Amino acid sequence: MTAIVRSIALSLIELISLLLFVRAILSWFAGMGGSKFYDLLCYVTEPFLMPYRILFDKLGIGQGFPIDLSFLATVFTLQLLTVLL
Repeated sequence: MTAIVRSIALSLIELISLLLFVRAILSWFAGMGGSKFYDLLCYVTEPFLMPYRILFDKLGIGQGFPIDLSFLATVFTLQLLTVLL
């Protein structure tokens, strides 16, 4: 039973990571901003990014920084969860 739960959790982490990377790559293209696919990606991935955005805003981290640090923190957290599982 534990192996099944672990396998499902790892698969979900991989899926979320993949969706985050697809969102990041698509954000580089100006025409993707209004597409339904990009909006769906934002809808699915934003709950994972928002806690770090709120935290970083409260702490004043990354203001004026050209890279989205919440994205990096989320990916790092997902990778850490993968190692711990």
